[in-house]
Amino acid sequence: MGIGVHAVVSSTQGDRPDPGSVHVVVLLYGSRGDIQPGVCLILELIARGYRVTALVPPNLVDFTRSAGVPHVRSVGSDSSHQWTSEEALESLRSRNPWTRWRFTVDTALESLRNFDDDLVSLFVGTDGQAPAVADVGALVVAPLCQDRGEAIAERLGIPMTSLRFAPMSPNTTYSPLPGIWSSTSPRATLRAWRIFDRVVWMAMSRGVNRFRRRLGLPKARAPLATRLRDKGIRQIQAYDPAVVPTLAQEWGSLRPIVGYLDLPRAKLAGLDEVGAGDERLLAWLAAGDAPLFASFGSLPVAYPATTRHTLRAAAAEHGLRCVFAIGGEPGPDPDDPDVYHVGAVDHAWLLPQCAAAVHHGGAGTTAACMRAGIPSAIYAIAAEQPFWAERVRDLGLGTGRRFSALNPDTASHDVAVLIDPVTVGAARDFAAKMIDPAQAVSTAADVVTSSIGRIPAAQPL
Repeated sequence: MGIGVHAVVSSTQGDRPDPGSVHVVVLLYGSRGDIQPGVCLILELIARGYRVTALVPPNLVDFTRSAGVPHVRSVGSDSSHQWTSEEALESLRSRNPWTRWRFTVDTALESLRNFDDDLVSLFVGTDGQAPAVADVGALVVAPLCQDRGEAIAERLGIPMTSLRFAPMSPNTTYSPLPGIWSSTSPRATLRAWRIFDRVVWMAMSRGVNRFRRRLGLPKARAPLATRLRDKGIRQIQAYDPAVVPTLAQEWGSLRPIVGYLDLPRAKLAGLDEVGAGDERLLAWLAAGDAPLFASFGSLPVAYPATTRHTLRAAAAEHGLRCVFAIGGEPGPDPDDPDVYHVGAVDHAWLLPQCAAAVHHGGAGTTAACMRAGIPSAIYAIAAEQPFWAERVRDLGLGTGRRFSALNPDTASHDVAVLIDPVTVGAARDFAAKMIDPAQAVSTAADVVTSSIGRIPAAQPL
């Protein structure tokens, strides 16, 4: 039949293989926020009896194993060092936009080269060597891996499922460029998505087709969204339907909105994070009112001390203590008894004890704040974060703006909004509407396993 574009043809339930005979590979790339939802899914698949291998950046191999995944391989570059090295921070501090842009492009291109080399070695083999990852029955990929994952699945003739942490497909409600372009009508929004997908494809097609050529595949000629749709590849939307109330009906079963994925409490206990066992933090929390929590995740902040000072002044103005996860020495602040510094922290444990949170708008942190029932002030830096900033603001759960807009005036205004009784009540009420994370993980696993045992059928290009 030759190589073609694969659709999915269902087998009967009786043809489904025994889980123990199926090897599922989950390909994850990015920061911890991109990895953790996939780890949640892996643990559920393992619990159902599937053999699962996780492919993650080298800096997140230990985290993935600590969460309970036994079979882990590294792929690509260290996704933390790339953006937190001294060179990266110098670029971030530069006032020259060309310097920042050049560093970002060079880093991304180097990362892609390493990523592609590793994927070819892992799935196809090089220099006469057998592939390191063999007998693959199904593939699950994170957002940053979709183009490569689609090619690998086509080469191996296996089903693929993708994970999404924000709306990334054409729709009539949410803009492809939140914070930059706002919807004027459903038709205009859909047209904007089509233009956006085309522009992205023009930028990415050369690299995508170079990778496909290394796999012995023909050129792809359409944007990713079109290819996924035409192949019937299901795209798990790992966020809560209450956040995007119109999309479930518009997208249907191809893009199921399952809820936010989170690790079980027992698995969180095995991670190297500040939690209920930190006696100093417990004592500090008990000694005063609920604090403001502030963190920008694993993303680098050019001037962390200045950022802490700005947020501390705004919090003090409104009578709030602070827990900072922005680079300070862990423990009570030696100069301010109303400040406590932490490193990696168990959000599920700490956030319910806080009055509100300031953060970057990563999907995981946003979800943790929503689930804790506390308001958020989001200062978005990159990726899907502007979308979450808009949704938090529009849902009345806090404020949202670009990180570049953070200053003493905006911080003071936003903290005032966070402690307003209307915002506090809205955040508390919204938490009660959310899908339980265990149910979300179970539904996501159902989507993956429903593809296993299906027969890829080739269609003409």
